[in-house]
Amino acid sequence: MQDRGYAKDENGDYIISDCQKVMFADYYTSPQSMQIFSHLYNNVDGLQDKFVEFWNHTSAAFAGNPYVVGFDPINEPFPGDYFKDPR
Repeated sequence: MQDRGYAKDENGDYIISDCQKVMFADYYTSPQSMQIFSHLYNNVDGLQDKFVEFWNHTSAAFAGNPYVVGFDPINEPFPGDYFKDPR
């Protein structure tokens, strides 16, 4: 994102309006996105634990709803960081 010249706000976060100028698919295969997938799968800083905790909480809220037949917590997951580990 830094390479694209995006501006940051006072907190150091990229400005959303800049981010929305680019198609999602361009971000999905970025090195930053690949690193997050790798961190999720390898439970870096407990990220996977937090992900599971979120879905446990969310699925419990909908458990008794007769209109919910299932959920897919990871849609089209990338295999990890293929920039660092291309196997």
